[in-house]
Amino acid sequence: MWMFYSGLALFFVLHLATATPVVRQRLVTALGENAWKGVVALGSLGAIVLIVSGWKYAPTTPLFPPSPIAIRVAPVLVSVALILFVIGGGNLKGHIRRALHHPMLVGVILWSATHLLANGGLRETVLFGAFLLFAGYALCSLLLAGKRAAFAPAWKWDAIGIGIGLFVAIGVMHIHKWLFGVSVS
Repeated sequence: MWMFYSGLALFFVLHLATATPVVRQRLVTALGENAWKGVVALGSLGAIVLIVSGWKYAPTTPLFPPSPIAIRVAPVLVSVALILFVIGGGNLKGHIRRALHHPMLVGVILWSATHLLANGGLRETVLFGAFLLFAGYALCSLLLAGKRAAFAPAWKWDAIGIGIGLFVAIGVMHIHKWLFGVSVS
């Protein structure tokens, strides 16, 4: 159980530092841009290993009944979230990224809120609730700091992001039960 919570703490400390412009700038100044990115990348990888390794030992206590509506719409909302992950993570300069400014964070909000409502156990609430709170904070922090996408968008990047995102979504739906123990209906 300690691995699960330690992994979450490490992941969110690193990402909160990155999402808080003043803190990030101080760390970049102290370490250098590439060293800071290396710390975040390696720390995040270690955190994910801890979260995944500790998942099965985390408490599964039921907290609330899963939402039937969330379960029903999850395939669509998570597919949209995965498209937004691809567009944001790939830095695809299309109209979607230009409109949302931070599509990956919007995708995390969709993904985590959907999973939070579609589950109901303690470990799911801790995991998806933490991601939801972080993504909401990060999005507000970046927008308030004036971090907005500014470029000339092209539709081809939207098409590429949607295509790759749907391909990933279909793949995840097919292996979701094997990966996570829950079938996508």
